[in-house]
Amino acid sequence: MYKKKFCIVGYGNHSKNKILPAIKKINGKIEGVVSKKNIIDNELNFFISLDDALLNVHNETIFILCSPPDVHLEQAIKIIGQGHNLFIEKPITTTYQDLSKIIEAANNKKIFFVENFMHEYSSFYNNFLNFWHNEKDSINKININFIIPKLPSNTFRENNNTYPVNLFDIGCYIVSLINNLSNKTILKLKKISNKGITSKELYTIVGKVNNSDVEILFGIDSYYDNHVKMTNHEGIEYKYTPFFYGRKGSRLVQKIKGDIIDNYETYEEDCFTILFQKDHNYWRDTQNDRNILMLKNLSLLENLNKQYNDI
Repeated sequence: MYKKKFCIVGYGNHSKNKILPAIKKINGKIEGVVSKKNIIDNELNFFISLDDALLNVHNETIFILCSPPDVHLEQAIKIIGQGHNLFIEKPITTTYQDLSKIIEAANNKKIFFVENFMHEYSSFYNNFLNFWHNEKDSINKININFIIPKLPSNTFRENNNTYPVNLFDIGCYIVSLINNLSNKTILKLKKISNKGITSKELYTIVGKVNNSDVEILFGIDSYYDNHVKMTNHEGIEYKYTPFFYGRKGSRLVQKIKGDIIDNYETYEEDCFTILFQKDHNYWRDTQNDRNILMLKNLSLLENLNKQYNDI
């Protein structure tokens, strides 16, 4: 029986707790893991460098980049140059120009690459989009909150990065959603609390999506809040929780009309398994659409980054 083959680049908690279990669940084969750490593991084959991995893995191996975003360009170009398809953790890059180079290289080699917004492949997310497209003319307000109590420890986020980490690392979820909702988008960075202190930075953004007012709050605070809420002209609210989430578990949609709350709960499987299970033809057929969206996302992130620097 054919098994998909994978090589993971970067061996942090994300790889251990999310990527590896998903590959095992789809009965995939792990060709190796690239890590600078001296790790001895009887179940995994470790390479000390990406070059070493590229010399030794099977030619059908799919690479998964779980490395810091500022090295994605260099690594992706190497992998694509050897004819391997790949998945790349978000944010895919930190500049529009870098993403354009990856797209050009992938087109030349006729391979696919995917940005790992795993939650976007859930039924929950797609039901939300369907609701929006059917009801958007009646929606006058959208609230988006994505707040976490602390950043993951021992990651690139603690480095002296040349870009605002929280804007690109957390804000990329927001931007991707906004661009999935509409081409008519105006966003203004209204406020940054604790600017420059990555462990405490909190963003407030306002704007317009289609004809709806949008208010966005994301970043780091003392609590967890992960939801999207839409309000229509009659004051009825539709709240989706947790929204930017790809692990298996319950999802909740609430219809709120005054004091009356109707709850609709569903269950989602792990969304990384959905990504890794999809066949190559799906990813190749949808590559151009994904390229357009990814470029739009980077363009909007760069615009917000300019606003960040001007504050």
